Amino acid sequence: MKKCLKNLSVLTLLLGLLVAGAVCKSDAAGFGHGHRSGVDMKIIASLGLSSGEQTALTTALSTYGPAVKADMLAVRKVKKQLHTDLQATPPVGSQLVADAGALAAAKTQLKTDRTVLDSALAGALTPGHFQQLQAALVSQFQSRLDRKTDRLLFGYAMYLKKQ
Repeated sequence: MKKCLKNLSVLTLLLGLLVAGAVCKSDAAGFGHGHRSGVDMKIIASLGLSSGEQTALTTALSTYGPAVKADMLAVRKVKKQLHTDLQATPPVGSQLVADAGALAAAKTQLKTDRTVLDSALAGALTPGHFQQLQAALVSQFQSRLDRKTDRLLFGYAMYLKKQ
């Protein structure tokens, strides 16, 4: 009975980690807050957009995309600096405060630029195409989650087999 409970608790922990990771990745990919970053170009091609819509999407991505990318790199750089300063012996409080302020500013700038990009992308699509894109992204996310769940369950089965 104890072995069964142990195995069940391990499975529960692994599934919890999988779901938490999937939720974090879904938020990062834009499923949680209306952001459509990371949209696969195959999905966009499958929408059957007119040449005007394709031009508007390309223009929006080329105009606002580099700013979002630069902001993401800035956030990553500030996080790395904050981590480095936290590992210092002893940590310097004033530097940590400066790093935290820089991180907040970088995140604010990223959010602003993402909002501008999202508005431009949303303006380029008709409501019907937007719904198709949304459905395709949900389907893509679900298939990735299913593959990860399958790998996790296979790993757990192998773990049980070794017991």
